[in-house]
Amino acid sequence: MTALKLLLLAVLLVPHGAAAAPAVPGDTAQGALDAWLAAHNAGQREGLDAFNARYGIARDVQADLDFHETFGQLRLIETRRSTPTSVEALLVSEWGRGLLLRIGIAPDAPQPLTKMEFEGAPVPDAFRPAPMPLDALAAEVKRRLDAREAEGALSGSMLLARNGRPLFAWHGGLADRESMIAVSAATRFRMASLGKMITAVAILQLADAGRLSLDDRLSKHLADYPNQDVADAITLRQLLNHTSGTGEVFGERFAEMSGSLRTHRDYWNAFADTPLAFEPGSRDRYSNLDYILLGSVIEAVSGQSYYDYVETHVYRPAGMTSTGSAPESEHVPQRAHAYTKVDGAWTRETASLPWRGTAAGGGYTTADDLLRFARALQDGTLLSAGSLQLATRPQNHKAWYGYGFMVDGEGARRQFGHEGGAPGTDALINIVPAAGYVVIGLSNGDPSTMANIVNFMTQRLP
Repeated sequence: MTALKLLLLAVLLVPHGAAAAPAVPGDTAQGALDAWLAAHNAGQREGLDAFNARYGIARDVQADLDFHETFGQLRLIETRRSTPTSVEALLVSEWGRGLLLRIGIAPDAPQPLTKMEFEGAPVPDAFRPAPMPLDALAAEVKRRLDAREAEGALSGSMLLARNGRPLFAWHGGLADRESMIAVSAATRFRMASLGKMITAVAILQLADAGRLSLDDRLSKHLADYPNQDVADAITLRQLLNHTSGTGEVFGERFAEMSGSLRTHRDYWNAFADTPLAFEPGSRDRYSNLDYILLGSVIEAVSGQSYYDYVETHVYRPAGMTSTGSAPESEHVPQRAHAYTKVDGAWTRETASLPWRGTAAGGGYTTADDLLRFARALQDGTLLSAGSLQLATRPQNHKAWYGYGFMVDGEGARRQFGHEGGAPGTDALINIVPAAGYVVIGLSNGDPSTMANIVNFMTQRLP
């Protein structure tokens, strides 16, 4: 999302089991940064392989190629700290993302690179793209979308609106590659983590109604949660802003048992034993389990299933008639199939899909429904003005997340929304309230082709 800061966009740590590489006597962290940046920007397997070998990184180079695909060319704009053994530098991607890169090095060790991590960061105004006239910007965005579709790299929907009025819409590619069904305005795409906005709205509605407090301990509402030490330690506010320290859901355990995870309570038994990663409130780390637990709180407080609550209190008031979370096993008219690249070919993706969407995401929607959601948020249909203000302002340590919304910027540059990505899913909404813009992108392919083009447009809006 345009400069919306993810806590950790990528961490490329040297595995303990990395094969030994020749020492690099006298090399420095700045030298490692320069070598990596040159290899990344070249985007060639051979150069990236050579960098990994030189610095003792045992990793499939495809991860590096995917990183290049996601961020494109990177430009070094500021070195914030540099010693012989560590460096911190600000990079800007060709799509307008800011990335803070930290590198650590032990020059005389057989595995010289000790740390390589990326974190989202704001881009200084001097390095932001210049605004473009809207007609020229729309033409350039359409050219990019058409080109990626023609290459077979993109299928999806994109929408730009201002003050609720659509100004630009694009639909292209195939919703079903086997049956050759084209994408249309009615195509329902999986929205991945965009569903966290829905869950946060539901929690804040219950808070506005006095039925819960954001400072309630989780145990107040989930008295039968299997890990009461954790439930006693964390608050709803910490779940909302990703400062709880709970663990992640998606991984090997999820892959092994995803078919049996059919309710929010099913996730309890699967993941409640995960220890807290840090003292609640002391740090921030993105966590899908945070929002699974919030979904359970909504059920406990409202007396409804999560799905019935959001249908009644979010989707219906906003006019979102094409949004839902029916199980993957059910036929949903006009729901696109998910496709991921395997050995260069698009393949139906099912392994990473939950049995059904949850409070953490995974449901489906359309670009038009997301525009209705944005409008209902801002006109007071869904939330009080005070709650919306809290939700869409920084609420964690590194100021990249509010309550259910990724946030960035101030004044005319202030924006909020969310992004979501998984194999076969690439979803994004940017809301720029001062200028009245909403930019939406949905795709049934891998991240981040659609997201990058959405970001390109958002950065250059007049």
